[in-house]
Amino acid sequence: MPEPDETLPAAPAAAGAEPRRFAPEELLTCDSCLRANAPTRTQCLYCGAGLGAISSRSRSELPFAGTGPEANRIYIVARTGPGQAIAHSVLEQLAERLQFKPAELQAGFASCGPLPLTNASREEAAELLSELQAGGFDAFSIPVSEVETSLAARKIRALEFTATSLSALTTSPVQQLGAAWSDLLLIVSGRLQINRVEVDERQSRNSIKYLDRRELSHDESVIDLYVKSDAAWRIGATDFDFSCLGEQIGLTAFENLRALIELLLRRSGAELNDAYTRIRPLLNVMWPLETTSSKSRSRRPRASPKDVSVVTATDNTVQFDNYSRLAWGVKLAGVENPKVG
Repeated sequence: MPEPDETLPAAPAAAGAEPRRFAPEELLTCDSCLRANAPTRTQCLYCGAGLGAISSRSRSELPFAGTGPEANRIYIVARTGPGQAIAHSVLEQLAERLQFKPAELQAGFASCGPLPLTNASREEAAELLSELQAGGFDAFSIPVSEVETSLAARKIRALEFTATSLSALTTSPVQQLGAAWSDLLLIVSGRLQINRVEVDERQSRNSIKYLDRRELSHDESVIDLYVKSDAAWRIGATDFDFSCLGEQIGLTAFENLRALIELLLRRSGAELNDAYTRIRPLLNVMWPLETTSSKSRSRRPRASPKDVSVVTATDNTVQFDNYSRLAWGVKLAGVENPKVG
């Protein structure tokens, strides 16, 4: 029997038109759900978020993003205080200069979290910092090396509390960590998302026939706890023991993580930075999503020797790591929230 035609279905096309196929590297990744979309779309097929070319720009294409040694470069960071108004003309000028969308930039500043705008040499940094401060922003600088070479976060699987301290149990290697409540200074929350697209195709000398497509996603809420003189303690909602909540423990991991954050804030007086998910479109410019691609022989039933599987994975872990450490660098620098008005 002839093998059935398993070519992937395509959207309806005009009569006589050949549906266009796009290679994995041509697809646009949605900033919100990290799923792949055709480059001809303006909105994500899955979540409806806007798709912009801004997320595909590399750091080398940005203003001030030169090619000098990273150790000598500086992140330019700015933020506004709760309720602080910035003139629309100032926002538009800044968005045009740094090639952001004005609406995204305005939403980023509305989060009140530290917002990395670009990286620059020391000479360029002084000029831009002066302009930002003149525009009413709280602006400052953090060395690139301080953010991107910091210790990796320690994965925590359980916490225990006393009246004066908290202790943490790491995953691998198993280790007991401890800190006074007064040593917990900052909590950074976010989401880690991994999207994996597998495309089976049959290659010939003149064409490629697409046979099958599978898409797998993993989404996990996380928090980083920063204590004095230690790397971050990272808690993931899917594999953490929430028994430390006692009677406050809920039915879902999301509820339990929110209750844990409230408990930690109440006992320690730490600062909470929950801006990450709201400013991700801007962070994609500074720290593009990690994308890897690999090719291997297809494992489909009845696969021929010419059938291959192309796997493309998109991951925001490095991006969140960098933002979390930048927020900690700001805290260590003693930068306080600006006063309203």
